[in-house]
Amino acid sequence: MTRDLYIRMTGRTRALVRRLPGGTRMLRLPTLVCACAYITALLALILRGDVRVLRAIIIPAVCFLAVTALRPLIGRERPYDVFGAPPVGAYRPGKGKSMPSRHAASAAAIAFAVIYGFPYPVIIVFMLALCALIASLRVLTGQHYPTDVLAALALSAVLSIIGYCL
Repeated sequence: MTRDLYIRMTGRTRALVRRLPGGTRMLRLPTLVCACAYITALLALILRGDVRVLRAIIIPAVCFLAVTALRPLIGRERPYDVFGAPPVGAYRPGKGKSMPSRHAASAAAIAFAVIYGFPYPVIIVFMLALCALIASLRVLTGQHYPTDVLAALALSAVLSIIGYCL
């Protein structure tokens, strides 16, 4: 990604977000929906006495910890710090590292956990679409490079497949 592309992309996203009721606060909505879906799925598994709840808790936690451990090792700066241009929404210059995206990894890990507990077509489509939306927004708002998001999705997919298939 070049600085020019970054500025054009975030400029378009910023213009679209201004038209939304609530503006940049609406960017948090997909993440909140994802968290609510996860909590609801966990509660449903607990209420049914389903032992899969343990994997549905442990595997997303492992994904989150793996991403958190990798970020300082990789040390990639966020695009807004590299390009010297603000992203869409609230931010703090120099805030953490970029690769892999923790939001994208968490969204994918949660999507796989919910799908693991409730493998119904409507839930599969909804959770994968929600994950894709969250991952896309991380790039479109200028928080991450596309490769940050792709690495996060791949890492969560691999860890989830291993965790749920063992």
